[in-house]
Amino acid sequence: MEWFNKTRLFEYRGMMVDSEQVTNLAAIIIFLLIVGWFLLNRILPWYYSRETTSEKNRTRTRRGVVLAIISLILISALQILNIDLTIIETIIQSWKETEEYDFPPRILSIHISHVVKAMLALGGASLFNFLAQEFLTQRLHLQKLRNPKAAGSSKRFQNAEENFRAVRPLLYGVAIVFILHDIGVGRVILHIFSGTGGVNLLPRVITVEDVGWAIIALMAIRVALTLFITLILNGYYNRRKLDRGQQYAINRLLNYFVYVFGVLLVLQIAGFDLVVLWTGAAALLVGIGIGLQQTFNDLICGIIILFERSVKVGDVVELQGHQVGTVRKIGARTSTVETRDDIIVFVPNSKLIGENVTNWSQVEKKARFHVAVGVAYGSDTKLVREILLDVAKEHPHALDFPKPVVRFLDFGDSALLFDLIFFSRNFVGIEDVKSDIRFAIDDAFRARGVEIPFPQRDVWIRSTGPAPQEEE
Repeated sequence: MEWFNKTRLFEYRGMMVDSEQVTNLAAIIIFLLIVGWFLLNRILPWYYSRETTSEKNRTRTRRGVVLAIISLILISALQILNIDLTIIETIIQSWKETEEYDFPPRILSIHISHVVKAMLALGGASLFNFLAQEFLTQRLHLQKLRNPKAAGSSKRFQNAEENFRAVRPLLYGVAIVFILHDIGVGRVILHIFSGTGGVNLLPRVITVEDVGWAIIALMAIRVALTLFITLILNGYYNRRKLDRGQQYAINRLLNYFVYVFGVLLVLQIAGFDLVVLWTGAAALLVGIGIGLQQTFNDLICGIIILFERSVKVGDVVELQGHQVGTVRKIGARTSTVETRDDIIVFVPNSKLIGENVTNWSQVEKKARFHVAVGVAYGSDTKLVREILLDVAKEHPHALDFPKPVVRFLDFGDSALLFDLIFFSRNFVGIEDVKSDIRFAIDDAFRARGVEIPFPQRDVWIRSTGPAPQEEE
């Protein structure tokens, strides 16, 4: 049998092909064809029966599987038959050189198989990206069907679908790092930390691969966090019936914790000693803290707001200076408030804690408002009360319960003073509501003969006799 395995079949320009190579290649081709048939005729139909997928997407998936099988067959043929021709081969130097340590030169070698592998890696990344996005989108729409109220928040689900697109750069990044490693570029040294090794140890270095994997790790943290919030936490929010402000606070705190932990983890993997890093940064942080005391105060106040929840996203607040707006975002240092004039105001978080802020949305989604009016002396006060109540009841933004109330405030200098009290949920547009009510009161008073007076003053000039004459 050994003579058969070593039988030379043909030789071309120094490249020899024997029967053993052909046998191994045939076995691999048969195996790959079986795997491809199983994927196309068993796995994909099973997946399509569980998910709603268009015919266009099915054709794209089948084409990707076929191209992957063909690429693997080509790579196997090039490697086994030893016909992997060299396209480029050169020596590359590290960006950071040192005389203390002698590193061997890196060889950039690109063969035909490398090109095929690159095409396979990028094509596989594209295919997996398509399948992952489709799967995640299906899960998201399933949540919307199970919870119609959550489906009404189309903006939140739209943002989640956009975040799923972060899967694409993650997969392409992994493919590119593997390609760089395969051709030798990934091991190129970018920086050397001299003196960090022992007597017989090499120093700690940073290569192209290290940078690539660090970026991929941060991208993976972002994708994992998005999936956790969208597919798991949102279901918990719906079951617990948490309001939008509570959801925002939990998501924001989770983002802070995960990203800080992720950055520290990446630094640790890259070889940095975090103990030394924190020790060296302690003195620097003290100086920065003195110079940026207000900034750190705003950062701490932002965390307090998220925990205490005295102000939440969606609340209508009144700041100092009688500026009213809706809280759109609570950031790490500043919060974003949208005023009645559709103007975005960035408010430092310390202002929301250290100053008097009126939160109209803290307890109930309604508040009491006042419209003052004066009528002439001699007017029918019962008629005035009836007109004011009718006007309040007819306005669509004045609530029927609690009922509007009219108070006879005082006997003024030139008018009888009344106060119309009503409840409304239109906090942001309340000034427009008051204006409409004042217009309606004026029209009703004119129609019913009720006079709205204006201040009048009588001036009396009193003479006590002829003016004294000046002496000459």
